[in-house]
Amino acid sequence: MEDFLSPNYKHEKLDKPSFDDLVDVFVDLWRHYIFVPVKCLIEMPYGDIAAMTVLCSYYESIQSCITGKSSNRQSRKFFVNGFTRVFSSDDPNNEKAAGEIYKYIRCGLAHEGLLSHKVSYSHAGAKTFYLTYRNKPDGKLDFEAGVASIIVNPIRMYKGTEKHFNAYIEKLRSGDNQDLCDSFKKTVERQWGIGLGDNTVPITEAEFRGEA
Repeated sequence: MEDFLSPNYKHEKLDKPSFDDLVDVFVDLWRHYIFVPVKCLIEMPYGDIAAMTVLCSYYESIQSCITGKSSNRQSRKFFVNGFTRVFSSDDPNNEKAAGEIYKYIRCGLAHEGLLSHKVSYSHAGAKTFYLTYRNKPDGKLDFEAGVASIIVNPIRMYKGTEKHFNAYIEKLRSGDNQDLCDSFKKTVERQWGIGLGDNTVPITEAEFRGEA
């Protein structure tokens, strides 16, 4: 039974890993277990909801990698901060919008398996997200009342997220930002249990197949 850690690497890759080894595995995991399946889901009929469900894991995770901190009990904060890194904007309401996306898209998918009734999606949208708000009596948008509706373009969501991932990996491989590299290393070593001993499954192939 071959002991693969990711599509292209076995567990021995992380026995005494260099920084490049950690980045190699990280890229292999995200590219093949997240982005390739998401692209397939978007291209198949009725795959958009599943694609968005998978993509929503990225924003909280990337914020953890960038800060070197765990998102435990800070899910909303990490999602919002990570999301606004990926979909940056000069709009002063960008964080508020990210919070609405967390509430109605991420949490709807994570906790109920479906999008909130306020959310719809279309491949035709010129932007990744459209958020609408009701008007105040003076005609200005009422941001404090919360979003009225959200329309998502899953294709643009996928492409924007993958673009951020690729740029992040380039920064790690360049080594120009030591703090960024240190935070990444701290996060993946924690997640993968680096230095905690052998992580392989302690049974033989025959036992696994029920032949022993």
